Amino acid sequence: MNYIDSAPEDMVHELTLNAEGVLEERWNGWVRPLATAEALGEFLHAWRANDPNGIWGYVTEVGDTLVCTRSDANDYVDEFPKVGTTTDGRAVYDLAGCVWVLPQDDDG
Repeated sequence: MNYIDSAPEDMVHELTLNAEGVLEERWNGWVRPLATAEALGEFLHAWRANDPNGIWGYVTEVGDTLVCTRSDANDYVDEFPKVGTTTDGRAVYDLAGCVWVLPQDDDG
């Protein structure tokens, strides 16, 4: 699982991404999770429920790209490239470009 924010109040199980994995390479030092459209959609749904005034919109698959809308800019979307598939054939996308952090174990 991955969190999209390192703020302590956001580091809760309900606000995690169910990622398929994490790339070894980083984006500006941040984690690059690999996830399906469904996983990112569920993650954004949880964030919208937590913060109804937030910026997160919805995801849709367009060819080999996962597109995520945002409410803070009508002409801006986040786009994530397809990098593979799951064992059952669902597309997996590289979610680089957001501030993702790995959860800490209970030992810190």
